[in-house]
Amino acid sequence: MSLRLSHIGLLLVLFLAAVPSTGCIGFGAQLAYWIQGGHKIDAEYKGLEGKRVAVVCVSESSSYGPNSLSNMLERAVALLLRERGKNINVIHHEEVADWIDNNDWNQMDYRDIGRGVSADMVLAIDVSGVRLHEGMTLYKGQADVVISVYDMKDNGRVAFRKTLPEFTFPQNGARHSTEMSENQFRQLFVTVLAQQVAKYFYDYRFEDDFANDARGLVR
Repeated sequence: MSLRLSHIGLLLVLFLAAVPSTGCIGFGAQLAYWIQGGHKIDAEYKGLEGKRVAVVCVSESSSYGPNSLSNMLERAVALLLRERGKNINVIHHEEVADWIDNNDWNQMDYRDIGRGVSADMVLAIDVSGVRLHEGMTLYKGQADVVISVYDMKDNGRVAFRKTLPEFTFPQNGARHSTEMSENQFRQLFVTVLAQQVAKYFYDYRFEDDFANDARGLVR
């Protein structure tokens, strides 16, 4: 069954449950609107718009390096903000990395980086409790994530904070090790996690969340 058909099926269930209280005509119009991909979720925090933003991620599971999970997530979130955000000027990854390399950063105060690269805002992503396996042959990713935005124009005040306890991908099912390598699953896990982090800062479609989990189901 395709993602679109699954999505339609879910909306039909909602339709049947809601018809007695809302009536067929009004809900039917809303159903058609959703099926056509028109339902949008507004960004929860719009404060990055029009700002120079540094994206920094630290994971307890790996050092800060070019192939680490933290580095992969950092790059993926930055790319999404550039492509989907409204006028978000994301500082180039190499500029942030060079400052970290040259200043012996202790991974404690993200505001040091903000001052160092002249950022208006710092988007800090703390990742812990990362695991990618469920048993010997199944991949199922999990992580605890805290997202913080520091406003460097307001003395580094925390302007936004969101906790994602026990982020899990896929939420239902798993991927078998015969389908992909661990590195491939890690990249998929990071891609979906990046979307979950970045979507707080730009508008996105209601159906995107369904698409993410469908990508991880065992086939």
